[in-house]
Amino acid sequence: MIEETKDLVKILTTVLVIIDFALIIYLIRKRGILDSKVKKVILFGVIIIPFGVAFLANYHVFETSKTIGSCQNCHVMKPFTNDMQNPASMTLAARHYKNNWIAKDQCYACHADYGFNGTLKAKTDGYRHLMRYITRTYHEPIRYRGGFNNQNCLNCHENASGYLAVEMHEPLREDFKSNETSCLNCHGRAHPKPSSRTPGHEDYQKLISEFELLKEPKNRVEEVADFLLTLNDDENEEF
Repeated sequence: MIEETKDLVKILTTVLVIIDFALIIYLIRKRGILDSKVKKVILFGVIIIPFGVAFLANYHVFETSKTIGSCQNCHVMKPFTNDMQNPASMTLAARHYKNNWIAKDQCYACHADYGFNGTLKAKTDGYRHLMRYITRTYHEPIRYRGGFNNQNCLNCHENASGYLAVEMHEPLREDFKSNETSCLNCHGRAHPKPSSRTPGHEDYQKLISEFELLKEPKNRVEEVADFLLTLNDDENEEF
């Protein structure tokens, strides 16, 4: 459903841009004239349609940036995504990923406050992160300024039977909701340690190289599978 909506948004945005372009050309040709028709064209061509395009484009960016691939595009995020997809890792993110506790968009599921319906603080943090990355004014290993919002955990766990069965959770429920007590206090490190996120450090090289080795067997299996399919096709042709 989401993919269909994104495709529809792309088509609608393209159509609106074409219409707006035509209206701008019309205004250029009618420069110096300010009758009621031109005023309507100004209203739609300069205000309403550009606002609509900006809204739709913003929606598309938010939806597209939910994927793991989107996170992996940034150099500084590779240690995080590599570790998450490493079945040998015991970080919280990796355990969620390898056990398929989150079906897709695993990064976004635990950082949902960055999304379209997220908080203003998360939006400003995201914009600040983007500007720091673009201007290369960040230092590695990157560190999150502030605390993790427990609501991102509670979105899935608050009413889960496993969560409710833990007696220790009950007296802390309000503390979790107010972020007085962090879920990470008891549930371990969410992502790799700082040395594994520092380029040049041996832990960083180990993390990156381990992920590359993990990808190689998969590629080889795919090559063998393709070869066997080719043989099967050849046999079918003989009959």
